[in-house]
Amino acid sequence: MRDLLLLSIVAAYCVVALRQPVTGYLAFVTLGFLNPHSLTWGFGRTMRLSLGLAVCTLVGWVLSREAKRFPRQMEAWLLLALWLLFAFTTYFAIEPEKAFSRFADISKVLLMAFLGASLITTAHRFRVLLRVIALSIGFHAVKASLFILETRGHQIVYGPDESFLAANNSIGLAFAVNLPILVYLLKNETRRWLRWIIWAMIIGTFPATIFTYSRGAWLGLGFAACVIMVQSSHRFMIVAGALVVALLGAPMLLDLAPERLVNRYGSLVNYEEDTSAESRFWNWELCGRVGLARPLTGGGFDFYSTAVTATYYPEFLTRWGEKVWSCHSVWLTILGEHGLPGLTLWLALMVSCLYSLHRIRKVARARPDLAWAVDQANMLRTSLVTFMIVGTFLDAAYFDMLYYLVIILVLVKERVERALAAGSVSGASSTSRAPAPHVFTVRRPPERRAEPGPVS
Repeated sequence: MRDLLLLSIVAAYCVVALRQPVTGYLAFVTLGFLNPHSLTWGFGRTMRLSLGLAVCTLVGWVLSREAKRFPRQMEAWLLLALWLLFAFTTYFAIEPEKAFSRFADISKVLLMAFLGASLITTAHRFRVLLRVIALSIGFHAVKASLFILETRGHQIVYGPDESFLAANNSIGLAFAVNLPILVYLLKNETRRWLRWIIWAMIIGTFPATIFTYSRGAWLGLGFAACVIMVQSSHRFMIVAGALVVALLGAPMLLDLAPERLVNRYGSLVNYEEDTSAESRFWNWELCGRVGLARPLTGGGFDFYSTAVTATYYPEFLTRWGEKVWSCHSVWLTILGEHGLPGLTLWLALMVSCLYSLHRIRKVARARPDLAWAVDQANMLRTSLVTFMIVGTFLDAAYFDMLYYLVIILVLVKERVERALAAGSVSGASSTSRAPAPHVFTVRRPPERRAEPGPVS
């Protein structure tokens, strides 16, 4: 029954997508993050529903009157360059078949991300996209919290099967990165029933992340929570309340917490005694050696094998035997799989994102009508830095949510630039029109200029 219901809903959206591609796109994103197929028991688990919906959305986009444009922002160009580099390194990969399979998967993600940049053209569509991503992941947080109560915390929280969120580390990363988006939605939501749902998701995010037993996710969640508290207008009350709860509740929680959780925390504090942490250092060394030995191409996607280890790091086999692990770090993954050009483009993309967010905040603070841009920039900056923190210890270089965050940043930049352009034109004299400013070059308009109304 569930399989037929899911198939019927997706089929209906496929038909709608042919006429309204933006609806199909939002349904595709929902399908990707919510993963309703994991709640089915039959053919729904194996059918490629996302592929069918993506094809219908692309056909609808081609046939529609939607603007066929490529976003002219630095982050979009860097992401495109990274995509092209992935194709280049795949051609020279150590394991060509495995590399091509992974390249096909990441290409689908990037294609749909760029399609979103073309379709999400209004403030309403932008808000719906944020809700789709945040509420879908928030659903898993609430579901995980109920699972924790049922098992009393003795089981590890995993994500939906057959998805990029399946592993405990992956779903933990998603929870941590999603927290700032949920808080942003709560701040800007007026409907009471939806605010209650978001509150439940925010509260559920904390136990859900803790019981993934992912130490990297713990660090990311702690960072995101601290930044959110500092940015809150009630920061002093929140910090005071958190301290009281921590002082009074910590001893009780330690007594009630499962032994596995306590041991996991102990391994985070005493990482030098943990074999898992030690193996991660060895993995980092292996990936660094492969990347530097093949500086122009790296090893290509999924080069990991005993033969590669024996060639580039034979000492690894002496210490760990014939175990095959991945890099467990976004930075070393990019270096090992795509060489120095890949790492350079990756770092340029991350730096460009952070710099753009800094410029958006600086410019928007000078304009009362751009207060929304400050909130969105704070949200994106916290989520991106959280991703970098968690990703330092996890295989998250091809994590779908990262590329959606980059595209969301591109959309925010374009909206800010349109608002600034409208403000410059309204303040220009009738005989001379100021050119549309760019977010990297605009300066605060003189006080004598009239402020335009809010831009949606």
